[in-house]
Amino acid sequence: MKILLKLSLFYSFFIGVSSFAQNLGPYSIRHSEEFPDTKGLPLSQTTPCANGDVLLTFSKGEKLDKIGLQLFNADLKLVNSTIPEVKSLFTNKRSYFERLMVLNNKSYIFVREPMKETKTEVLSAVEFSRTSLNTAGSTVKLFESSRGIIGGGMGYSSSASNDKSKVFFKYNLINKERKDIINKAEYGFYMFDENLKQIWGGEYTMPYTEAKMSTVDFQVSNDGKLYYLIRVYDVLGREAESHFEILVYEKTKKDPKIIQFAIDEYTPRSTYLYEDKTNNIVVAGFYSKKKNPSIDGAFMVKLDAANGKFSKLGGGYYEIPSELIKTFMTDRQKERIEKKEKKSEGNDGKDLGISDLQIESVHFLENGSTVIVSEIYFVVATTTSNGKTTTTTYNTYANDIFVFCIDKGGKLSYIRKIPKRQHEGGAAGNGISISSTVKGNDVHIFYLDNLDNFTIKEDEAPKVHQSRRGGFIAAVNIDEKGNVKKFNLGEAEQFETNLYMRKFKNGRKNNMVAVERKKKKNMLFSLDIK
Repeated sequence: MKILLKLSLFYSFFIGVSSFAQNLGPYSIRHSEEFPDTKGLPLSQTTPCANGDVLLTFSKGEKLDKIGLQLFNADLKLVNSTIPEVKSLFTNKRSYFERLMVLNNKSYIFVREPMKETKTEVLSAVEFSRTSLNTAGSTVKLFESSRGIIGGGMGYSSSASNDKSKVFFKYNLINKERKDIINKAEYGFYMFDENLKQIWGGEYTMPYTEAKMSTVDFQVSNDGKLYYLIRVYDVLGREAESHFEILVYEKTKKDPKIIQFAIDEYTPRSTYLYEDKTNNIVVAGFYSKKKNPSIDGAFMVKLDAANGKFSKLGGGYYEIPSELIKTFMTDRQKERIEKKEKKSEGNDGKDLGISDLQIESVHFLENGSTVIVSEIYFVVATTTSNGKTTTTTYNTYANDIFVFCIDKGGKLSYIRKIPKRQHEGGAAGNGISISSTVKGNDVHIFYLDNLDNFTIKEDEAPKVHQSRRGGFIAAVNIDEKGNVKKFNLGEAEQFETNLYMRKFKNGRKNNMVAVERKKKKNMLFSLDIK
């Protein structure tokens, strides 16, 4: 039985104006009937499809005879469940499941095949029907490594272009040298079209040693290029003395084009690489003024790969106002951060900064605007010793949300701060943080909040929500003009499950979907936006 929840009114606020909304909000929550895992296999992937269907993949130990698929329609009804025949398609007994991928008109199961004699590894694929969930046709060999690949989560990564017409695979070859200061990482980069016809690919050596660089992000463009963003350390081990570069890989070119990234007199603190709706490659992120360790604002610049240059989109830089930072704080908190900023060399004390601000996602509105959704997120490690043993404990925090909206001309439309405090023991942070999406020109953000924050005021600090300890589902709606309304979608305990909000994905039908565990069974949830 599906349940449709009526939403209770939550406090509506935005900078400069406070009022109570007069409706129940544009949200509802649905969930499927409870269902078991396929043959007791744990869930490994949730894949929303363009028609509103949701495909669930269950797997255990990566064994080819331990792969289960379940298909739910847009009404959250289970319409098919099967264990596809994959194992018999591969003669290599060491083969195991890598991942599943759904593109526009094709769907594939990818399989890794370690070769015992050559100590290399092959990646193969087999197509399957999105309706019957059965495999179709013969297997296809995509590539073979020149030597062993680093195992586990470090081995492979993959990505599809925004239009789902290109598929990219990356793997990390086992190092030739043990010391990072000597070894240059070697990667396999392979680009395919939707039919798995190779566009380009090979094994590439990074331009710097592992001690000298780190991978930050990469983007697969609709035209089949790879934009690979790295941080290069000018002084080994010191992020404060480093810069960013983009390596551009494409068909017919053996070596990448290297483009150094800089933003005038500012220091980039974090970066996010993406392709916008008009196929521009854009770098967004946060910057600091020189000699200031805190984040002063956001930036957004466009890459001209042909000329190896970056250009600002409109204003390009969007400083966070001090008055906005000081909202939803106590007077004592304001005094403390102002004193801290005055001690920073090169800061006159008039501008406040933010630490640990990270981009959660970038969205595009119908009016051509770009929205950057970010939150303060960090992990604290505490090491103690009794003289005999040393113990390290971790605590994860997900705090205030900052939303930047930049119009199609590159001018700032608004910056909004959503007050939030979340804490979880450990370093995973599964039970905290946010998910977000857009509909039309509105932004929608979901997270769990402390019930005491129901009517928070601008001169109050939010109470902490402890992971897995109740709270309510908060939904934030920011309209085209930057007006913010916040709604209560119900207390988390009534669902008798954890509700890990950060795991909710865009369901592609103006909704967010995720599978939640309930006792020994599962439920597929949908957060619907009217």
